[in-house]
Amino acid sequence: MGKERSEIDRKIALDARDWIVRLTAGDVGREEFDRFKAWRAQSPEHHRAFAREQQLWQLLQGMSSEHPPSATPALVRRRLVSRRTFLVGSAAAASAAAIVAPRLVTWMRSDFVTGSGEQMQATLPDGSTMFLNTNSSVAVDFRSDLRVVNLIHGEVELSVKPVAEKPFRVVALGGRSDSDFAVYAVRSDADKVTVTVVDGAVTVAKDNGSDSPNDVLLSAGQQTSYGSASAPLPVTGVDLDTELAWRTGRVVFQGKAFGSAVRELARYVPERLVMTTDAHDESPVSAVFQTRDAHAAIEALAHTQGLSVRLVPGFVIVIS
Repeated sequence: MGKERSEIDRKIALDARDWIVRLTAGDVGREEFDRFKAWRAQSPEHHRAFAREQQLWQLLQGMSSEHPPSATPALVRRRLVSRRTFLVGSAAAASAAAIVAPRLVTWMRSDFVTGSGEQMQATLPDGSTMFLNTNSSVAVDFRSDLRVVNLIHGEVELSVKPVAEKPFRVVALGGRSDSDFAVYAVRSDADKVTVTVVDGAVTVAKDNGSDSPNDVLLSAGQQTSYGSASAPLPVTGVDLDTELAWRTGRVVFQGKAFGSAVRELARYVPERLVMTTDAHDESPVSAVFQTRDAHAAIEALAHTQGLSVRLVPGFVIVIS
């Protein structure tokens, strides 16, 4: 009975968080607002849950100089933003900000989107397939002479079917990865794009504003990367089972720097990661985790360095 009550309370709390997101994302109509009022009026628990979420939202907003707190959420247009993709950033010492508008822009530009911890398989118009990893967004633009997939953010593996005189291209961060027939993964985050080939051949190029060619040809088991202002690096060999372990729901670390390992795991959770110390950032760690257990994995890695973890579900993870 107690466990059942706990699950009900958790669902009410998550629903309350969803309503906070909806009411602060754009203009909602009267029908939507009436549904909110009906939900809140179902029981005192619903009312209290919404009040708690609203209070936490205002607290986090108030900690940011760029987003002063407001007395009540604005009545805004409904935009379906999953609680799995809604993040509120928080700096442990002083500042926090809700990151809503940028995600709405990404959502509106994308044809395929995954949230934190989600993966998605999709078939493209030409029969090619793609596999999106966590927190990824893709826009598709198939033309008469070129098949284009725009990786806006995240990571995707493409299995490209050959189409006569119609090459396949993945565009990310101003660069392109071209193939007629291949299986390859492209990852774009921060200021870096990484291309890894599983099968076939892929040409990677980045326009550097000069006439000198910077094309890099990759074959199976090879990888390159480039930045927003840099050409592709020389080809390197990689262990595909380690590099692309996410395809089987795993992350594999072999002597990886602690800071990088924790940030990699943070891709699979909805909370914003805040590390208050960098003293252990370069300490090597080796482990294999399931992506579905990312919260527990972050805590386990932190404990190997004698660090503590504080979690505010849906908002922030603080490692100190």
